[in-house]
Amino acid sequence: MIEARNTVHPLSLYEQLTKQTKTLFESYGSEIQLKKGSVLFYEGDKADHIFLIEMGKVRLTKTSAEGKVFFLQIKKRHDIIGELSLYNAINYHFNAEIVQDTILHRYNRKDVEELLLKNNELAVCFMKSLSTENHTILSQFRDLIFCGKEGAVYSILIRLSNEYGKEISTGLLINRKITNQELANYIGATRESINRILKRLIKNNIISVNTKYITIHNIDYLKEHLRCKHCPATECTI
Repeated sequence: MIEARNTVHPLSLYEQLTKQTKTLFESYGSEIQLKKGSVLFYEGDKADHIFLIEMGKVRLTKTSAEGKVFFLQIKKRHDIIGELSLYNAINYHFNAEIVQDTILHRYNRKDVEELLLKNNELAVCFMKSLSTENHTILSQFRDLIFCGKEGAVYSILIRLSNEYGKEISTGLLINRKITNQELANYIGATRESINRILKRLIKNNIISVNTKYITIHNIDYLKEHLRCKHCPATECTI
């Protein structure tokens, strides 16, 4: 039986805070609720707010001039959104789409900037969080740039297995439906190129697909192609 990578998810910024600082931070925010399918903000909108997810999921995406969508990340409970605008007031550089009914705490950006100057613990946690986010995003682009679209597909399959993997008798089941178009959006490829890559993997018995559920039969093959042993497991998430 194939074992899933023992991924240890890094603590979110919020989870690193002491109870006292959590209470202080929460006191600055106001709660908002958004339904699945709505949009928190669009790329290019003025970045007046920072958001903390209390419940639900938010997908960060970018859209090309031709309308092509590229998936960046899925943000979950206790993740921060919009922190890159702190102290520089740059506009949001991605779209934030609600993929599950979501509750967030919304903060005025200038209030957070002032609070970070006053609270060393919160400032250090923000820096740690930014560092982790940067490494995760850079590792995704590294797999795409140095390993091409095929390597990028391998990378996404491994990341999905770390998030949703379930051990079964024939390997590692990614326990959520995922379409070829969704895979294409994660790496900026066409659905047709994803079809070709998956067909080769299926032919070589590396994976199998059943009603949009993917089972990985030989995850070591994917790892060896990407030289996974050289990167921290904490970077290998969606």
